[in-house]
Amino acid sequence: MRRIITPFFILTLLLTSCGTLEVTLTNSDELTQTPASDSRAAGPVPLGLDATSDEIRQLLLDSPSKWTTLFMDAQVTDANDIPRRVQIWVDQPALSFRVLSGPADGSAESLRAVDGVSQLDLNIATGESSIAPFSGGDTPYTPQPPVLGDNSIESHPLSSAVNSRLGTLLFPSDIAQNEGTFKPVGMEVIAYRLALIVEWTHIQNELPSYRAWVDVSTGVLLRYQQFEKSGGTEILSEIIAARVDYDLQFPSSLFSPVVSAMPNFVGDPLETVTVAVTPAASVESDPFGWVYSFVADNSYPVRVMRLVSLPAACVIGASDCPEPEIIKTPVELTSSLQPLVWSPTRNEAAWAYPINADQRIWTLYLFRQKAWRELVQMDRYMDPPMWSRDGEWIAFRVQDGVGGSEVFAIRRDGSDLKELTASEELPAQGRPYVMDAWLGENVVLRSGKPGGTGTVYLMRVGDGFVKPLFDTLLTKAPFIESPDGTLLATVDYDTNSQKQLVKIITPDGKTLRDLATFASGSVMGLAWSPDGAQLGFSHRTDSTSSVYVIDSDGRNLRQLPISATDTQFVFSPDGKYILIQTIDGTGEHLYAIDLSTLQSHLVQAPGIPLNESWMLPTWVK
Repeated sequence: MRRIITPFFILTLLLTSCGTLEVTLTNSDELTQTPASDSRAAGPVPLGLDATSDEIRQLLLDSPSKWTTLFMDAQVTDANDIPRRVQIWVDQPALSFRVLSGPADGSAESLRAVDGVSQLDLNIATGESSIAPFSGGDTPYTPQPPVLGDNSIESHPLSSAVNSRLGTLLFPSDIAQNEGTFKPVGMEVIAYRLALIVEWTHIQNELPSYRAWVDVSTGVLLRYQQFEKSGGTEILSEIIAARVDYDLQFPSSLFSPVVSAMPNFVGDPLETVTVAVTPAASVESDPFGWVYSFVADNSYPVRVMRLVSLPAACVIGASDCPEPEIIKTPVELTSSLQPLVWSPTRNEAAWAYPINADQRIWTLYLFRQKAWRELVQMDRYMDPPMWSRDGEWIAFRVQDGVGGSEVFAIRRDGSDLKELTASEELPAQGRPYVMDAWLGENVVLRSGKPGGTGTVYLMRVGDGFVKPLFDTLLTKAPFIESPDGTLLATVDYDTNSQKQLVKIITPDGKTLRDLATFASGSVMGLAWSPDGAQLGFSHRTDSTSSVYVIDSDGRNLRQLPISATDTQFVFSPDGKYILIQTIDGTGEHLYAIDLSTLQSHLVQAPGIPLNESWMLPTWVK
């Protein structure tokens, strides 16, 4: 039989190389004829229609040794589902791969990249990503034929991580280790390569479980139709390659988990296509206000950081973003970033920052109309400042690094500096004192020594008058003043149950309402919306951080859709949006969340690559 078939195949290859002849030979009446194509069959034909089951199995087992790198562009179709497109790059020796997936007629929606050490998963549509260690197993990979009664399979180190469907096509050595019979039923040209069509039937079944188009040169599957596991003829899913290239030279950067821009499908496997961020024209005003954020390019060994501003309309996705405006700072930025703290009554911010290399000398600045004014300088670390409700005073705490601290207040024009905690009306046994909030034109002070019951004090900044407010269990949880100065939000910790209770109290210490209880993790970062109607906070565990928002009346608790290893957030001036800064697989990103719909928008701006870090955003009207 082989002497008869082989000359025919040689004639077939010659004819297909000269024109558009498509040849399909089959000994199965169930196969559907494939439309003619201009494909050219490549290479010799080691197997034909008379190939035995063992010969087919051996080609599949040997397949990983017949190529080192591969690119494939394929379409995946499940029953009653929309076809999807996948593109994959594989470098076997480096245990690296890159997979893009998306709709068959659209842009890529997801990326998985493995560089042999780390695995990145990126949702291109939302920007959310995760990264984890990757262990590909032992190499070199040497699969063995199946042994009767032995159900163990030696999987290829990359097959399961790639994707179950793609893994089957690229690494058929896995399925070749199953007990069953391969039957050749035809030959066809797929993706410009000659393929032997085979059906595989398990030893306990009568009907085949799948049909595969095997590249006769490499053993890679170019098309794969899956039937019922117990055998059948109805196609449950199919994947078919439109293009396959072997042994191309891929740069190692192609598989890097560090992504600087959103990727997209390519026409050439050696090119990289990204979704460009379209710059918009600069604007002088924006009805939504302006967002300020620090940005770092993560250069090694020194991060280069800058302060930028963007119109808020582009941040929430209502318009394209222009090139960010870079705000010149009065001192070179280092790793000790502090947020801009905006006045409740004026379009100006207070900012504390070190001015020397050892971060010993700190300065408090006033930022207004893109200009900086120095208010006070001290030789101790400064906490972020706090504004009084009328915007006339700025209070701040300084720490000496050995457990000592003091609280100061200064007028916005730089006059009348006062050391508030030097007052003799504050009991000496409570020192050092910390400041949590303002109540009207008074500061709220409590002992910084957690672990026992102590008194919370109210100090009037103008004349230093001190008034006890209430006694409470001293913890590290601060009291956060509502915008109208009538309420305080705090977190109460139950040492017996270890539960944390988010609650609102009145200035006399009485509980107004309990908002939310968490049985584990830590609740932190309490913040009121500017209108006082909502309260936001972060809940952190060892592995993740989530942001919650609840109405101040105790209703409508909702978890925002962005979760990562760390989160920080800020409300928009109208309370309709939240900006969330996250740390995930590709770096530190900024998301805008519409609180009415909980839809998220990844903030992208021209000139700021995806792998740069957004830090400490603020929003001002």
